[in-house]
Amino acid sequence: MQHSVLLVGLGNMGRKYLSKFEQLGLKPSLCDINPELQREFRNYTFYCLYGEVEEKPDTVFVMVNPKHHPTIAKHFLQKRSYVFLEKPPALSYKEFADLVGEFGGKNLAVSEIERYSYAVRGLNLKDLSVEKIEIFRLNRGRGYINPLWDLAWHDLYLLLYLFGEINVLSAEREGEYLYTLKGEVKRSIPFTLKVAWNHTPVRREWILKTDKGEVILDFLNERRVENDVVTSERKEGDKLLEMVRDVLNRTYDGNSVGRALTLLEELEKIAPAREGF
Repeated sequence: MQHSVLLVGLGNMGRKYLSKFEQLGLKPSLCDINPELQREFRNYTFYCLYGEVEEKPDTVFVMVNPKHHPTIAKHFLQKRSYVFLEKPPALSYKEFADLVGEFGGKNLAVSEIERYSYAVRGLNLKDLSVEKIEIFRLNRGRGYINPLWDLAWHDLYLLLYLFGEINVLSAEREGEYLYTLKGEVKRSIPFTLKVAWNHTPVRREWILKTDKGEVILDFLNERRVENDVVTSERKEGDKLLEMVRDVLNRTYDGNSVGRALTLLEELEKIAPAREGF
């Protein structure tokens, strides 16, 4: 049976997702509030407003300003579509918690693309005693809200995924777009996380100090280096394509919603979702 897909939002991320659908042989319906895009995408079923979509898509991918995520998600969850949201899924814990409370998490998911990176694939922390974690996510571009909500989100869900719990303690603004976030995992392992927009050079890596030496998770080059030895590295494939395929096959990790709720709660404690924080 043909899988029907709706892509809401044709900005930078939306176009990246569209290319993956095409690689998978899918032709999604498209939705964007910019009517001029209808000419560019004249060979697709195109809507300017998501409320105009008459059919019930099997899967809806939402790639717009996060402040609109809960409203759009609710519209399609009511149709019993499966809804996949780019991160962050909302601008407040309450908004997202209300959505999950009404519809549950079965037909809802939140993007966690870095889980597909070879930097963490196959990483076994059971045999390591991690003493300290230093994290850097310094990007050239910028997002919708602020670097903590747009960038730190990736590293915070990975901390939850790998360690099971997280406690964000503080966030300090050190420059126009540079922030340092501090916290701990498992109540005893400290971490620092530096994030920035409009930054050169780009740096996306973790440095784990362990009882058996240093482990570097290099997300920029998708590889892991343990005591100067490369132990994992992507040679082929594409993490976005792999994530999209899992979403379409309904094999995507169902715990992404629970992690998102935890992160929204933690971020709200120290850095409300607003520009200029």
